[in-house]
Amino acid sequence: MPHQPHSRLRRGLRVPLAALVAVVGLALVAPVASPGTSPVASSATSGAGTPLPGTRTAAGRGTAVTEEPRNVVLVLTDDMRADDMRHMPHVRKLLVDRGMTFRQAQSPHPLCCPARAEILSGQYAQNNGVHHNSGPYGGWQSFDPSSTIATWAQDAGYRTALHGKHLNHFERGEPADPGWDNFDILLEPATDYANFDFFNGTSYRRDYVTTRLDQRTVSDLERWAGPTPYMVMANHVAPHIWMPRSARGDGDGDRGGRPPMVAPEHRRALAGLKPRSFRVPSFNEADLRDKERVVRKRGTISRKEMRTLNLARIRSLLSVDDAVKNLVDTLRETGELDSTYIVFTSDNGYALGEHRFTGKDRLTDEIMDVPLVVRGPGVPAGRTSNRMVSLVDLTATLSSLMDLSPDLTLDGEDFSDTLLGRRATARRDTMLTQTGGKATGVRDPGWTYRGVLTKRWSYGRRVNDGMRDGFLYDRDRDPYELRNLILSKRHAPVRRELERRLRALGDCAGAECNRRFGKVRAPRR
Repeated sequence: MPHQPHSRLRRGLRVPLAALVAVVGLALVAPVASPGTSPVASSATSGAGTPLPGTRTAAGRGTAVTEEPRNVVLVLTDDMRADDMRHMPHVRKLLVDRGMTFRQAQSPHPLCCPARAEILSGQYAQNNGVHHNSGPYGGWQSFDPSSTIATWAQDAGYRTALHGKHLNHFERGEPADPGWDNFDILLEPATDYANFDFFNGTSYRRDYVTTRLDQRTVSDLERWAGPTPYMVMANHVAPHIWMPRSARGDGDGDRGGRPPMVAPEHRRALAGLKPRSFRVPSFNEADLRDKERVVRKRGTISRKEMRTLNLARIRSLLSVDDAVKNLVDTLRETGELDSTYIVFTSDNGYALGEHRFTGKDRLTDEIMDVPLVVRGPGVPAGRTSNRMVSLVDLTATLSSLMDLSPDLTLDGEDFSDTLLGRRATARRDTMLTQTGGKATGVRDPGWTYRGVLTKRWSYGRRVNDGMRDGFLYDRDRDPYELRNLILSKRHAPVRRELERRLRALGDCAGAECNRRFGKVRAPRR
């Protein structure tokens, strides 16, 4: 079926593009390029004192003395937990020690395709249209690619590349999504580590996907070094479970999957490692009667299976860790390191037996928490932040750092002030969270659970089921989410206030997604 742009009205869609004209006129936009070919170079300047494309200026966007152009390299893993990063020595040395780590980073729609759509659009699912990996409200078919961070960057004179995983169910034979000079995505099935095909027709058999993605990413960094800035996204498969071509399923879940494939050089690493989930009381939680319907009757999880799965996941990430080192080494060798923002994150986290659940697409800490570290110009080295940020916010922040002019209304909150060591000018206190579904009913089109998250409270409910299938957790007093308070009479005022916030944010767009509601009053002991 040919790709059809999303038919629903996207909120705040277009703003006048006049602000782009002066910048676009400075540079030739490079054509689509296959790996190994060199796109047409853009002009560096159009006269004395004219800012380079992508240049930050002392007094704001394009209005004062120029500084160096800012490249962006985004490294995205697949299903990586925030605590997995402790096993990646190169990421810790080259990014964490030299950049800022966000300890409260969230994937507010924790599933592959919706999370990636959020990064590309800077919008929540109610505005970008992608609620799930497939179905009438999911996959690549539900996304309109005509306006993304790639098109905004290309319009501003950036070279752009997308390597690796894209939105689920991209159809063979379709043209490249607009905005990418090098649209180098993996075709379906995109989670086969050994046998895989790229959009440009290159196929590999009995190979290793992380190694090839590393090579193809580094190739762009080498050939694009120079005055014209670039934005390169390296979307790795690891540590997603291995879905060989022979596995059954439609790519939505883990059916027929195996533990991730590991590169030969890492097959003996970290022997004896146990999942950190074994250390928390929510692992194989004894009583699930107060939990959501999806886990209420689950049996206990095999510790042996979790050890095997976790060890393969971490070993697969060691290859991504090597790729990060190669990426940083290349940026240093080409002279681009000091003018490049390097972002490392994941599309969502992953449960390893907490609440007797393995996987993603639930609104629990271990699934929504993602690693997020940024290194780059002006970012204080070795710093951490407890600011609550999300993948939706990442797009607004990168747009600010790259001096882009998005022609969509962004739902995220720009956290570049915190990233650059300045005092934050605005901080939301409540974040929208949600999971999608394949439902086609009128009452709940494309939603399963929707909720809100604050630093203290986590609240959510199945759409149209109210308290019969929902949760309320006090994250200060119950960090492992063991006691569901949704039916507690003492906590009824808290529930009503969080429900009010959910209703206010459920159809939000733009700045209204980031409003401050004030403190939620907790009941007295």
